[in-house]
Amino acid sequence: MVRNLKRPLCILYVIKGLRRGGVETWIMDVVRNTRRDELQIDVCVMERVKDAYEDEFESLGGKIWLCPLDRKRLWSFCRRFARLLRAEHYDIVHSHLYYFSGLILMLAARAGVPKRINHIHPVEDLKTAQPFRGFYVWWMKRWTNRYGTSSVGPSEASLASFFGPAWRNDPTKQVIYNGIYTDRFLKTVDRKKVRRELDIPEDAPIVINVSSFRPHKRHAFLVQVAEHVLARAPDVYFLLIGTGVLKEAIEEQVRRKGLADHFRFIPGRANIDSYWLAADVFAFPSCNEGFGIVIIEASAAGLKVIAQDIPGVREAASGCIDHTLLPLATPADQWARLVLHALKQPRMPESQRQAFLKEFPFTIENSVAKLREIYFS
Repeated sequence: MVRNLKRPLCILYVIKGLRRGGVETWIMDVVRNTRRDELQIDVCVMERVKDAYEDEFESLGGKIWLCPLDRKRLWSFCRRFARLLRAEHYDIVHSHLYYFSGLILMLAARAGVPKRINHIHPVEDLKTAQPFRGFYVWWMKRWTNRYGTSSVGPSEASLASFFGPAWRNDPTKQVIYNGIYTDRFLKTVDRKKVRRELDIPEDAPIVINVSSFRPHKRHAFLVQVAEHVLARAPDVYFLLIGTGVLKEAIEEQVRRKGLADHFRFIPGRANIDSYWLAADVFAFPSCNEGFGIVIIEASAAGLKVIAQDIPGVREAASGCIDHTLLPLATPADQWARLVLHALKQPRMPESQRQAFLKEFPFTIENSVAKLREIYFS
């Protein structure tokens, strides 16, 4: 790709919004670990999100462009997005919108953007029951293959779900594992102080879950697990961190079951490392993850991981020291027994955790290095 070497490579990430989710957190880590005089990374969002990463993103030199998406006025979105591309002259458009990336890449090609990247995150389409979904998927995949110059997935499972097993024979398709900034987990925290801040007894065990409150994250099932756990060990507390459309419903479920005293709900925020480091077990019953970056965050914090055995999670768990993966049909009482067993085990010694982090395979530095190979090729 020929470009003016006196200016940085200009990249536009296309995402729904800069909320505090796994994909967005990874994008922010990429921005934090690249130089603006080399890579100018902007974002185009469909919606502005309150209490998101927007202020930090702009403080790091990135521009946020709003192109509202109304399915009933799709042409308005297309015109606005095309004008943005022609006005800003981006070298790369990097879309994170799953099937909708087909439209994004088509518009980018017509606007003359030289490099167009499709970044696939989920491993399963959660909207298959919608009318005409099959036709939409077929058409978007057709445009992705025609107009995309490369495709990236956070796991082998995500690429296989989108392209089938033949992706391995295509050099334009590759895995870039989501990485984390491991220095976040090299510090130590006063676990008793964190518990006091949460109004939890200083010696109480904590089961943590970090995820957005959406159906496939299965918070309702986790509440059932908690009910079984608390019936046998009433000193355990559950810390749920995140936001989402189902948060109020889950809080109501907890109140209805009389478990509210043993649950703490924390909104998604920029720094939750102290909670990671203060907890004991990470319970993650999500049934659809492209990679599951929270799995590697939990492992970096030295937690025992109990999660659903699905392909994306399986790849993330390969870098964990202590994990248990359960089939989707596993009932809540069996989950509870495994959580209780994990809570009885001693925590990973700090010296072992620090040594583990020095050899950790899923780092943001590795992610950025892989991205640079694509961007500058």
